[in-house]
Amino acid sequence: MEVRMKLVEVEFTEFTPDELKAFRESFNKYDLDHNGQLELFELHQMYEKMGEPKTNAELTQLIKEADQTKKGGIDYKDFLTILLKDKKGLLKGWGSITKIAKHHDESKETGKKANIFEQKAAQQAAEKEAEEKVRREYALKKQIQQEEREKAQKEKERKEKVAAGLAKLKAGINQGN
Repeated sequence: MEVRMKLVEVEFTEFTPDELKAFRESFNKYDLDHNGQLELFELHQMYEKMGEPKTNAELTQLIKEADQTKKGGIDYKDFLTILLKDKKGLLKGWGSITKIAKHHDESKETGKKANIFEQKAAQQAAEKEAEEKVRREYALKKQIQQEEREKAQKEKERKEKVAAGLAKLKAGINQGN
């Protein structure tokens, strides 16, 4: 797949090698099922991560406009064609699709969670971790309390033994007199 993508890139001399690399990485990132084209769900993900969510109707229309092979998705050549049109200012309705490469790099560097589902998952994971921490602290507190009770019980038993020993000693002394 990588070789085919690089062969397609040869046609797009308007982009720098760094831009093409970023676009290739972005395309591969959003091609979740790795079938070589971006379909409706994958475009949803892409636009959501860019902060420009689109409706199914909008995305279906965008696919119809871009899909030169009529396979129902946007292959890498279609993708680069869209990016080139966007770069030349000839694109309407797509939003700033060239932001995807920039966003791809930024999210990689900063670890930002751009997708609302990723944000929710991260929030739930953080909440679960906080709950686990509270549970561990509670269990530790209970364990400390139990150890303190046991220690107090042992101290009480020791004092009772000492008192009993002293009582025997006094009794023995009193009997000896």
